[in-house]
Amino acid sequence: MLRKLTLVVTTLLFVNAALAQTEKPDFDKIKKEVNDKDSKFYYKDLMKRYADHDTTLSTEEYRYLYYGYTFQSEYSAYGKPSVNDELKKANETRDTERQIELHKKALKEFPFNLRNLYRLAILLDKKGDSAQVERYNKKLIGVARAIMSTGDGRSDSTAMYVISTEHEYDLIFLLGYEFGGSQALVYVKDGPTDKMQLKKNDDNVDYLYFNVDRLFASMKGMFGNKN
Repeated sequence: MLRKLTLVVTTLLFVNAALAQTEKPDFDKIKKEVNDKDSKFYYKDLMKRYADHDTTLSTEEYRYLYYGYTFQSEYSAYGKPSVNDELKKANETRDTERQIELHKKALKEFPFNLRNLYRLAILLDKKGDSAQVERYNKKLIGVARAIMSTGDGRSDSTAMYVISTEHEYDLIFLLGYEFGGSQALVYVKDGPTDKMQLKKNDDNVDYLYFNVDRLFASMKGMFGNKN
């Protein structure tokens, strides 16, 4: 548990820096840039750097990676890693090596899955592989910062933008809160937004808001090009 808490605290030291200045994602601009081979945000180039564990990726580049992913053919708004059942068995038997292998496979299918990034870093830490812990912890931090750079989540007008509903629960956890059991979809100017209730906490925050407009847009275009 101590190692888990240390990882979360370390992560938050970085992600909190993203709260100083936030900006909503411009999806039209993101789509244009990630499809432009001459752009520094060209998706294939950014993804290669991410896959190669490039630690110099900036928060801005992570924003293009994370949100630009929704314009790629492999993006699935509600998809799940195909190895989830195998992971469950490996968790039950506490087979660390198998868990590590399966989390890495899951991340090949869903490269920005916060849950897999977090748990993989925990397992590698348990194994004592500090070099790999740093790689995956930095990816976790990079993705979390990208999301948190879009809003503070305290109101529907300052919602954090996510590309997966799972990421809502993961951000709640990473921020040190617990889900309160109630979720409501509200429609505001910026698009459909999930209003997530939190359990009583020291910050007296009752709800966190997550904009899911991109999920809805991708579902509309699931039988053709992504909008």
